[in-house]
Amino acid sequence: MSNFRQVRPGKYEFRLELGYDSLGKRIRKFKTLPCKNDKEAKKILARIEVDHMDGKFTNDNNIRFEELYKKWKVEFAPFKLDPNTQETYEYVIESSILPDFKNAKVENIKARDIIRFLNKSKQNGDGQYALEKQHRCIRSLFTYAKQFEYVTEDVSEDVPKPAIKRRQKDFYDENELSEVFEVIKSQLDYQRLMIILAITGSLRRGEVMAIDMNTDLNFDLNTIRINKSVQRTKKHGLRIKSTKNEEERIVTIDPITMKEIYDYRKKRKKEIMKIRDEYKGFKHENGQHIDLLFGHIDGSPFSPRSVTQFWNRIVKRYNLKKIAFHDLRHSAASYLLSQGFSMKVIQERLGHKDISTTMNLYTHITKELDQDAGNAFLKVRN
Repeated sequence: MSNFRQVRPGKYEFRLELGYDSLGKRIRKFKTLPCKNDKEAKKILARIEVDHMDGKFTNDNNIRFEELYKKWKVEFAPFKLDPNTQETYEYVIESSILPDFKNAKVENIKARDIIRFLNKSKQNGDGQYALEKQHRCIRSLFTYAKQFEYVTEDVSEDVPKPAIKRRQKDFYDENELSEVFEVIKSQLDYQRLMIILAITGSLRRGEVMAIDMNTDLNFDLNTIRINKSVQRTKKHGLRIKSTKNEEERIVTIDPITMKEIYDYRKKRKKEIMKIRDEYKGFKHENGQHIDLLFGHIDGSPFSPRSVTQFWNRIVKRYNLKKIAFHDLRHSAASYLLSQGFSMKVIQERLGHKDISTTMNLYTHITKELDQDAGNAFLKVRN
């Protein structure tokens, strides 16, 4: 039964009894309000009950921002965010957002307060990417607050997203790609093939590292199934998880590369047979056993950092243009686009969920193609 009690002169706590949840736990909601006496409290309680029926009453209306953040870390972030993303968000929140909002009551924070905070961050020298991350973190916190009924309104929806002028990524052009293929001929087999697949398959680093040599390779069709990725986080260490957008795609690879993979797999299996009982393989986070095409002899994954390191050594040793391992796949996509392949084909090959992501990455190529389109009618006019 809903009731109220005086907590101090002029202040009453109102408690609503709302039955039980699906787990049998009693549902109670509290609100503390100024009130003169018991007679007025009865009227307020009746109003609160009506407000709750109308969806205007919220739980834990006095929750402070720091407490909301602690609850977000446990109840929301692990289920909605990739572990790497969660670690980034926690760092941003604790280093730059909490100092300003720590003791603020969440229900009292207005859109203008968030806008002022972002403006202050900009004045203090935070760059566009830092501001964009702060905005994303605040949006995540308020999404949680709204879904878990700590607030009735998500005020962060009214805060404009900071404008970002995307950095143009570095790519290898056709000649530079040819140079890469030439210099990696002398590298270790696994390093050479990982680089080749990043280029010819337009694969992410973690996707290359997570290929299962028994279930993902189809030598009849010259295809590789991409549905998982190797990742390292501070909390979980090395793990194999689903791909970035949690979707599976099949990537066709040229027959020369597939023949090289076939030969490499045969050699890897022979090496594994020599150690027999020492080979353990690895497990996907869902418990599935994985036999990695590229990994340590006992079947455990390489560290993503080690892949970056051997690529950087190759770049330095052969005086290649300095780009990240991840940008090998973008170099490949840029090359395919320049060769006339459609944006849709490239989107699917890259595994982008939204074609606008693909288009935004390759505006430099689309501008060149537009110039070609502009000159296309010269043949007709002459």
